[in-house]
Amino acid sequence: MTKGFEISVKPERAFLIGVCSKKQSKEDYDYKMTELLQLSETAEIIVVKTFVQALDKPDVSTLVGKGKLEEIISLIETDQISTLIFNDNLSSSQARNIAQKTKCNVVDRTELILDIFAKHAKTHESILQVELAQLEYSYSKLRHLWQHFSRIAGGAVGVRGPGETQIEIDRRLVRERISMLKNKLLDIKKTTEIKRKKRSNQISICLVGYTNAGKSTLFNALTKEKIYTADKLFATLDSTTRALKMDSKVNVLLTDTIGFIENLPTTLIQSFYSTLYEVREADLLFHVVDVNNPKKDFYIQTVNKILNELNACDKDILLVFNKSDTQSQLQKKEINSLYPDSVFVSAKTGENIDILKEYINQYIFKRKVFKKYLIPANMENLISFLHNHTEIQSINYLPEQHHYECETMIDANIVKNIEEQLDKSRLINFIDSG
Repeated sequence: MTKGFEISVKPERAFLIGVCSKKQSKEDYDYKMTELLQLSETAEIIVVKTFVQALDKPDVSTLVGKGKLEEIISLIETDQISTLIFNDNLSSSQARNIAQKTKCNVVDRTELILDIFAKHAKTHESILQVELAQLEYSYSKLRHLWQHFSRIAGGAVGVRGPGETQIEIDRRLVRERISMLKNKLLDIKKTTEIKRKKRSNQISICLVGYTNAGKSTLFNALTKEKIYTADKLFATLDSTTRALKMDSKVNVLLTDTIGFIENLPTTLIQSFYSTLYEVREADLLFHVVDVNNPKKDFYIQTVNKILNELNACDKDILLVFNKSDTQSQLQKKEINSLYPDSVFVSAKTGENIDILKEYINQYIFKRKVFKKYLIPANMENLISFLHNHTEIQSINYLPEQHHYECETMIDANIVKNIEEQLDKSRLINFIDSG
C-alpha cells in the first residue's frame, strides 16, 4: 500500500512598509498601518517587522528613501522575507525598482485587498468580479510599463520587432479578457435587476458598514440563519438575502452586504455591481458600527462617503452600534449624545435585537397610507393580494356594479403597482365595451 503524503505550503513572511508625509497625523497613519497588519493577517501572511518613514514627499523611484531601503534589504535574508507590503499604492516603475533591488515580491495596499477578495470569493459572480478588478488594476499599472518597454523595443538595435509585437499581444489578451468578463457580469447584472423588480412589492433592508463591524453576526441574529462569520476583514464577499419574519403582513427582506474600507479600490466598487445595487435599491439601510472601535467616528465618515458615491445617502439610514454588551450605560449615553438617532445592540448576546425589530415595525407603519379601491370582482388575484399583504379596513361587494369596494392601509411602495393593474383592467373593459 502506498503511503500518502501532504504538500506543505510555506507561509509568506513579510515586512510592512509605509511613508508618512509630514502633513499627515502620525496617530492616524499608525492606525492605517495597524489596518494593513489586519489585512495581511487576513491574507494569512506572517508579518515580521513594520517600517514607517516620515518624508516630505515619497521617493519617485522607490517610495522610501535610499537609506531606509538599504536598511530593509539588510534584514531580508536574516528574517527570511519573501514579500514586501506597502501601505501606499505603488506606480509600476516603483514596484519594478523595489523588486529588482530587494529580490522580493512587492505588493501595495490595493493588490493586498484584491488578493484577499480572490481568496474569499466563493460564488461564480464574485470570482468574476474579483478577476475583473485585478485585471483592471494591473492593466492600469502595466500600461505605463508597456509604454516604457515599447520605447526601448522601438529604439534598441536587435529588439525592435519581436519585443514590440509581444507587448501588443499582451495588451490585446488583457483587453479581451477584461471585455469578456464585463460581458458576463453584464448578463448577471440584467438577471439581478429582473429579480429585484420581482421583489418590488417587498420592503428591502440592507446591512452596510465598515468591514468587521459584525454585520453578518447581526444578520444571523435577526434572521436565525447561520451564514459564515469570522473576526477578520472581508470575511463575507457575497451578498445574502433572507426573508425577515415580522408581525405585519408586509414582506421584509434583509440583505447582508460586503464590508467597506478606507480607500476601497475603485475597480472593486465598479465590479461589485449586484451587491452595491442592493444598497442603492434598498428602502432602509442599517449602518452597523463596532462601538468598541476607537476609530468608529472616522469609520462612520468613511462609510457615509462611500454611500454618497453610490448615491445612497438620501435613504432612510439607522445607525446601529454593535457589540454594545461591553459598554457601560455612561459610555452609551456619551455616544448617544453625539449620534442621537441610533440604536445599541449586541448581535452576539441578542441584546436589544427586539428594539431593532420594533424599529422596523415602526418604519413599516410610517410607510402605510389609506387607500380606497373599486376592484372588479373578476380580479381575484388582486383581491387575494390585498388580503395577504395589506391591512384591510373594510371590503364590500357591490352587486349592481359587480365590483368590490375596498378600504385598506397599504404600503406606499406598492400603491403604484396596484393602480397600474386597475388602470389596465379599466382600459381592457373600455376596449371590450366599444
